[in-house]
Amino acid sequence: MTFEKLEKEKQNKIINAACEIFAKHGYKKASMKDIAEAAGISKSVLFKYVSNKENLYMKIFRLASDSIIEADEISYAEEGSDSDMFSLMRRNAKTRLSLFKEYPWIYKFSYTAAFDNDCFVKEHVRMELENYRKPRFNTSEIKSGHNPITDGIDVYKGLRADISPTIAKQLILWVSQGYLEEKLFKDEIDPDELEKGFESWIDILEILLKGSNRSCDCKEQKGW
Repeated sequence: MTFEKLEKEKQNKIINAACEIFAKHGYKKASMKDIAEAAGISKSVLFKYVSNKENLYMKIFRLASDSIIEADEISYAEEGSDSDMFSLMRRNAKTRLSLFKEYPWIYKFSYTAAFDNDCFVKEHVRMELENYRKPRFNTSEIKSGHNPITDGIDVYKGLRADISPTIAKQLILWVSQGYLEEKLFKDEIDPDELEKGFESWIDILEILLKGSNRSCDCKEQKGW
């Protein structure tokens, strides 16, 4: 039986087990034996579903990449009257973190893959970055200067006049990446707690970058 024909529950057990073992040990040191044990199946059964470790890694890597891209596109598509950069961040956090409920180790896997020194993994990361950066919209729209994601969403509305969009974007990137990297490093991957914590940092950024009166529990954040 192929992996694709397995019941969804069994697929997820193997996916989550593989994400966890690859994330903890890296591609080279991760073993199919450990993955099988984490999934609650025998090594021989695992090999019936996936032919080797390389194919399993490729399958998990593609799932992680596609799932994250899809989550981003969903958050961009759900624009509303409040669609500035901060509401977009909140939607993006919600859709991305919803992946944790189905695949608890998917982001830790993606994060460790980005820093894995194995040549096989490096090549996949390089190709995936190129794929992610490719326009997934009508080429003529892009060339004419229109961006189908941000057109109609005044993402920088209300930004303080003394802060440029470029600086704001960089600050948001540093805070977002730093927050998630710290939590992943500590294996603190509860999706509800991650979303709650990230919401607080979005509130702080909104106060700093917009001069908003929005209230938040700023003092609870380390370093504030």
